[in-house]
Amino acid sequence: MLIKDKYVLSLIKETKKLNLQITAQDSGHAQAQAGDISRSLGAEKYNLNYSNCEEDLLSKLFKDLAENNFTHGECREWEGTFTNNVPCTYVLGSRHYIRTIILKYLDIPKDGVTAKPKCLCKKCINPYHFTYVQGKNEKISCGDRKLVVAYRSQGVGIPQIAAALNVHRSTIYRQLSNELVSNGPESHRNGG
Repeated sequence: MLIKDKYVLSLIKETKKLNLQITAQDSGHAQAQAGDISRSLGAEKYNLNYSNCEEDLLSKLFKDLAENNFTHGECREWEGTFTNNVPCTYVLGSRHYIRTIILKYLDIPKDGVTAKPKCLCKKCINPYHFTYVQGKNEKISCGDRKLVVAYRSQGVGIPQIAAALNVHRSTIYRQLSNELVSNGPESHRNGG
């Protein structure tokens, strides 16, 4: 059985400080984890010491990532906070989305890439369940945008379109703001 050492990683960003428990095989492994964690949370600097502190949800997440404790077959639900039904945490003075932290830790991100769970479980943070989409995290797909334009050009009301796509009507208005859409056939506009 492999003996693992416990470390405390102190992350610093401006005047904010965060201590995380790290378990590593050796000091080299701990240094590598510290660099990856620091990058993923946007810390300006960090210190790594042999010590103990309480293992919180974020420490557990990084431990699971370092040891690859995820499987394809099961969802791993985030037990922390959420913003707009998206797993997140508040550390070092800002909000961090958990899936984005995972992407940065694994050094995957490219500009404009967002991770979404393909298992459709909104709480899932299992990296094996991620699908990567380019662009910002949008509520409706490209195909849905075409449906919005088609429905609207046929004279369907915004509330009806929003209900059909299970989104708020403001999302539909935003999608239509850049589209040139008539208000339906001429006979509908004139009441005939």
